Amino acid sequence: MAIPKVCGIETEYGILVRGPVHDNASNPVTASSLLINAYLAANHRKVGWDFEDEHPGVDARGFSVDDLLAPDVDTHLVNAVLTNGARYYVDHAHPEISTPECRTAFEALVFDRAAEEIVWASMQAATAMLPAGAEVLCHKNNSDGKGNSYGCHENYLVAREVPFGRIVQQVTPHFVTRQIVVGAGKVGCETPGISVTDVPYQISQRADFFEEEVGLETTLKRPIVNTRDEPHCDPRSTGDCTSSSVTPT
Repeated sequence: MAIPKVCGIETEYGILVRGPVHDNASNPVTASSLLINAYLAANHRKVGWDFEDEHPGVDARGFSVDDLLAPDVDTHLVNAVLTNGARYYVDHAHPEISTPECRTAFEALVFDRAAEEIVWASMQAATAMLPAGAEVLCHKNNSDGKGNSYGCHENYLVAREVPFGRIVQQVTPHFVTRQIVVGAGKVGCETPGISVTDVPYQISQRADFFEEEVGLETTLKRPIVNTRDEPHCDPRSTGDCTSSSVTPT
């Protein structure tokens, strides 16, 4: 039997508000906050997230660029822990759910499916707070068709003694080729200068947006393998490996 690997998946959802609402309500940050707060209020529970150990500039390759990066997480936005251990929060301009740590791929699948139900319940709760005829809609995809991309990725706890270069070398082929098997695909292309006639269909929703094989930044030069080193246990013996190449199905 394989050794259990602690893992988890994080998904940002596309969001929009349509119908007779004030322009401010259509702002994605405001809409995301409304969505999550409506769910928390309906369930009468809110446990805040502890930012003390958030260090987005620590790189798994052995250095830190905390002083060079803008804060990756805005602590003033909605950020809550759910009863199943998941994290439900506003990440930049999107609602995002991170599953709790899982020991098997099946567990990660179960909690990811539960996240879909949570988002569905959130949509209903948020829509009930809007004027008649308005609604909040969320989409589980990776791009909006207008050149904007948002993430879905998984995280793995890895042994510190394994050279990070070896991890990258062996995991990158898997991250790339699995799109052929499980990629949700999308119609058209969002690469500047290329039309839907040139590329009518792709097997990966995010292929247009990747610029690096390995890197720390997630919103600019999006890498296939993200190097943020943020283990949720003893940092002396374990590190964190994150894939940025996932396309949700």
